[in-house]
Amino acid sequence: MYLEDLVEGTLDEFLLECVGNKIEEVSQLPYMLEGINYLSDKEELIAETDMCEILGIDDYSAEHCYEEDGKIYIFYSLDYILQTFIGDEFVWRIQGTIKAQLSMPDDKTANWAEFANSEKSFEELYEEYKNLVQFDRIDYVFIEADTI
Repeated sequence: MYLEDLVEGTLDEFLLECVGNKIEEVSQLPYMLEGINYLSDKEELIAETDMCEILGIDDYSAEHCYEEDGKIYIFYSLDYILQTFIGDEFVWRIQGTIKAQLSMPDDKTANWAEFANSEKSFEELYEEYKNLVQFDRIDYVFIEADTI
């Protein structure tokens, strides 16, 4: 029960930020759009894209978590709408779901409780802890993309 409270309560905003920032990485576009064959000039536009921004999040959750060998493992799902840009020009609106398997040190190594009762701002804590989260696997499913 403690682990679920930690992941779904204390670290809820932190994990959402970690996964959201991963989706916004331009380097994720080729994986996200891999099975989409109907986009014109897809490879060229992916190469030119310099920014992605989440427009909306419909649903997110830590579907399962467990501890093993000093690590916390989390299976995380997030439904999103993403906008891609080349400079100031809109390119695509992408809607889909990310299924991510994350791992991070357990609370014996990292003081995750700081997120519940810290005098630091969330931004400070995020910057301090974000590099402890590893993306062990990422699957993009139910992807739809439209040109704008």
